[in-house]
Amino acid sequence: MAINSLVSPRLQRCAIYTRKSTQQGLEREFNSLEGQRAICSAYVTSQRHKGWAELAKHYDDAGISGATLERAALQELLGDVERGLVDVVLVYKLDRITRTLLDFVRLVDFFEKYGITFVSITQNFDTADSMGRLVLNVLLTFAQFEREIAADRIRDKFAIMKQSGRWSGGPAPMGYDLIRRRLHVNEAEAETIRQIFSRFLQLGTYEAVYRECRDQNVRSKRWRTRAGRTVGGGPITKAFVYHVLGNPIYIGEIRHRDVTYPGLHAPIVDRDLWSQAQALRTKRAARSRAGVGNYSLLTDLLHDSSGRTMSVKAYTSRYGKLYRYYASNQSGWGKRQRLKRLRCSADQLEEIVIAALRDLLANREQVRAILLGLGRCGKDVDEPAALGAAAAHRLSPGPRDRLRLMLNALVMRIEVSLERVKIVVRCSELERFLHWDGVGLFRGQKTDWGRIRNSHLLDVPAGTARYHRKLLMPLEPRRDGKGLKPVPGLQRLIREARETQMLADRERDKSLGELAAMMNVKADRFARLLRLNYLAPDIVAAIIDGAQPPGLTRRALIGANLPMDWALQRRLLGFPARATPEGY
Repeated sequence: MAINSLVSPRLQRCAIYTRKSTQQGLEREFNSLEGQRAICSAYVTSQRHKGWAELAKHYDDAGISGATLERAALQELLGDVERGLVDVVLVYKLDRITRTLLDFVRLVDFFEKYGITFVSITQNFDTADSMGRLVLNVLLTFAQFEREIAADRIRDKFAIMKQSGRWSGGPAPMGYDLIRRRLHVNEAEAETIRQIFSRFLQLGTYEAVYRECRDQNVRSKRWRTRAGRTVGGGPITKAFVYHVLGNPIYIGEIRHRDVTYPGLHAPIVDRDLWSQAQALRTKRAARSRAGVGNYSLLTDLLHDSSGRTMSVKAYTSRYGKLYRYYASNQSGWGKRQRLKRLRCSADQLEEIVIAALRDLLANREQVRAILLGLGRCGKDVDEPAALGAAAAHRLSPGPRDRLRLMLNALVMRIEVSLERVKIVVRCSELERFLHWDGVGLFRGQKTDWGRIRNSHLLDVPAGTARYHRKLLMPLEPRRDGKGLKPVPGLQRLIREARETQMLADRERDKSLGELAAMMNVKADRFARLLRLNYLAPDIVAAIIDGAQPPGLTRRALIGANLPMDWALQRRLLGFPARATPEGY
């Protein structure tokens, strides 16, 4: 007897992706994103006999161009694909997911890797068969061609307008008003521009001009947008001063790329003043390049412990030697919180970062742990881990542009505090670096950075940063005798610790056991006494003055497994957390 059984199709989870390039119209009750989703949802319903079911989760990117893959909803969709939560990806039209052929090839490879079906509704094809993939590539090629043709038309229009001396669009620069698409001199603002040029020649630095303008409460240009909103009018910045001094618009010319053309507007600054200012700018730029160098290894990676970015700067000592250093870029909230700027020696910090990365690569145990965290096993762990020493050697000092590319790929972020340097390493790039043969340049796969989140934290105890150029060591003031209870045993321990240090310094050729015998103590106790010399200065001062916590005894202090971190020492021994001293 034959039995007919009905086998239901396998469930296909469908994710709908929508995108709109501008924010215009999103406030409507039924906007473009909802329209795209409704059409895709109807198509999913028509394929229900194949087991298709729409996911409730929305992947919508509003006001974002399709020229890049760095879109929040798209990266979230790719992450869900990696986690196995999606079987089919649908878009209303091909250019909704990308407008570039290269990005599309990467997406198709990614979808094929995870067995994902990609469907474009209005073009009536999917990637489940070879014909769909062929049509997809052809359509995408024409979509990219159309985009590039439109961009070429716009660029050609701007070039022709500038060659004829016309303003090509956008708000008018300070010193001019835009009237019927022509620039007209605003005398009140023009006087400020002339003052910036003349004072730059007198003072010689951008910083000095900026401070003088700030003291005089010079404000940026205010203008009204087409929507009726008033924009600008805030305090000027150092970048504004730098831009003004290099803008040929103020001598009656208009710049297009590296070429300037005579403009139809009147100049504000005479050519002699302009030429003198450009000569000074050229001289300062040459001096800056000599001091900072063409490449600072940690630019764009470095932040301080408050989250502010740090940039490289240089200064010349009175002996003519140039020094590079990284300093915090002060932010608006930082000023409101009265946070000081951190600064640290550029050479010293770069050496610490490179040394920490080399130690990580050469440490087979840590490398194996990172690879296991990426889901690797067996030969995929053993073989790369064995290459760690060779990979560490590739990070040795060499051409700075080559080293900078390696650091940009391996390191996601660096945070510097007074006592620590924290380095966030990209695990996926570290795996690629282990397999790299050292030929050519090592460039990171940026398309994976927003999607692959695996990272490893290197916490290096290094006091490279400080608040001022000179290192000021804080001294604890002596406390008065009120309420203090000195413990003779604790004070004696501090004295014994200093004696052991002096003995170890004098008798460097003797072993630990011999040194301990000279003091009539056991070797373990001698080692513990020696370690007390690394106590935080405020802890030592508190013990000498008798201001130690009540629970701190001689046995507790000598038996404590003291860390090198002063903050951890205070926590372990019962001392209160200590704020950063003024002037440190």
